[in-house]
Amino acid sequence: MKELFKLLTDREKRMLGVLAAAAVLVLLAFLFVSLGALRSYGRSEEALTRLTAELGKARVSWDRARTESGRWEEAKEDLEAFRTRYFYNDKQGIRDLRLDLEKVFAEAGIRVSQIGYKYADLEKGKARKVVAGFTFRGNYATLKRFLAVIEGFPKFLVLERIDFLNTGSETGALELKIELAGYYET
Repeated sequence: MKELFKLLTDREKRMLGVLAAAAVLVLLAFLFVSLGALRSYGRSEEALTRLTAELGKARVSWDRARTESGRWEEAKEDLEAFRTRYFYNDKQGIRDLRLDLEKVFAEAGIRVSQIGYKYADLEKGKARKVVAGFTFRGNYATLKRFLAVIEGFPKFLVLERIDFLNTGSETGALELKIELAGYYET
């Protein structure tokens, strides 16, 4: 190699020196650029890992929201079924409640001569309450049967109040003032 270098002229030696310096500079520039790209790659990889984790959390959140939305839809359907099945229709007026009370009285085997009605609009919601008041006369077994019929009745009838007018301790005959409430959706 030394003999080859001796064969070169001064001008060629300078040229080789310049080319070697240029090659070193290009190599240094390449190292500088590649180290920056390597650091940038590391940051990009960290960002990718972080974004992948956030995507996983977002998917879990999305699934929870979809499940919650499904539950709300189911609750809405249940509420609508509750309204149609258990509440009275306001368009029919009190007629349906009267017919149902007649069915209840007939099934329980009691006679009621006079029924008084009181109306009240409920503050919260779109419902109206109608309270039917009447006097019950009978024995304990008849009262028990009447309460069982009310409990098993398909519409939403609520026993609002019972006043004992006569407990019939000697005869066993009861006389009660009973108030039943039916609800209408307005």
